Amino acid sequence: MGQCCAPTTLVLSAAFTQSLNYPLTNDLGQQNSSRWHLNTLMAGPVIMRKLFVFILSCSILASATRLKQVAMVDLPGNPGFNEVALANGQVVITHPETNTVEIFSPVKRRVVARISQVDNPRGIAVDDAAERVYIALAGSNRIAVVNSKNWQVEQLVPVRNAPEKLLWVPETKTLFVTSTRARTLSIVDTHIGTETAVIDLGALPKDILYDVSRQQLLVSLQDINEIAALDGSNRIVDRFRLSASEPTGLALDPGRRRLYVAVRYAVLVLNADNGSEISRIPAPGGTDTLILDTSDNLLYAAAGDGSILAIDLAKGAADHELPTDVKGYSIAYDPTRKQLFFPGGREGRAKLVILRPVGMTETPQNAATPRPQGAPQTAQK
Repeated sequence: MGQCCAPTTLVLSAAFTQSLNYPLTNDLGQQNSSRWHLNTLMAGPVIMRKLFVFILSCSILASATRLKQVAMVDLPGNPGFNEVALANGQVVITHPETNTVEIFSPVKRRVVARISQVDNPRGIAVDDAAERVYIALAGSNRIAVVNSKNWQVEQLVPVRNAPEKLLWVPETKTLFVTSTRARTLSIVDTHIGTETAVIDLGALPKDILYDVSRQQLLVSLQDINEIAALDGSNRIVDRFRLSASEPTGLALDPGRRRLYVAVRYAVLVLNADNGSEISRIPAPGGTDTLILDTSDNLLYAAAGDGSILAIDLAKGAADHELPTDVKGYSIAYDPTRKQLFFPGGREGRAKLVILRPVGMTETPQNAATPRPQGAPQTAQK
């Protein structure tokens, strides 16, 4: 880091970390700590955003850029996307604005199929082994079961509450369904096409993932600042209480036993076994989607303002932030092609931004990429 940046970065970082409930170092003094904290609180989210960008720009002077935008592709219709996922080599995007699901080919770089007349499509879950994609239809309280070879809807499974997030767990052959409206978690048996249980969470569920090692489902509860852990009998057996507000996106590194949680202005790093906080990494406000790439030791975080943050897990710090010029918050990662897919809107037009980490080697297309033993199942983003 250059000498011109270092002193300023020290002071601004103090103000920024104070807003994250960090204690300031004694080197700054108690009087300076209070003054900076008061000024930070009065500055508001706009100033906080500028502080974050400044701090990050100084901190990455000595590091290489990690992300580059390789394409921005037009999508049909108006902006208004919800989730994006990879299925059978294609990019699946739910589009509530038009009540459609777009199927995008990364090779042809265009939409190759569309599922129409689906009422408010939201979350996506993928079972590639069975060539099935599950799509939450919040407008009709149903789950659409889609064949990922011909993209035809084969079945509609009714659920009690409006579905939002979906998670398919192959180890238990179970589809988990959250409802933000009803604040519930449902269990769907896809073999018989029936909702078998509805669990009242008593809080607002935002993201879900399955910890294979502990055989537990983890749910972020945004309004009570907790992560709930449910066992195989669908009982809440543990709660990780966070010293941060508004937890949303989740990601799990099963090898290191680290749980990453997107919260307001930060990404928390927790011990995945007991929920204790190990560290926290400053992030833009509105960051609520996390994608983990364990092979390259990177964590990608998407914020609603259209920026993508690459976090170097070895350093435990943000390595690079790339503004995409589109407004969106859901991302999907193709580990074979080393590409990120980010749908959103720009100047009233629907766009899909394709990003790629710089310097990463593409996996051969015919190479098998099995999920590592003990790797978590994560809700699609």
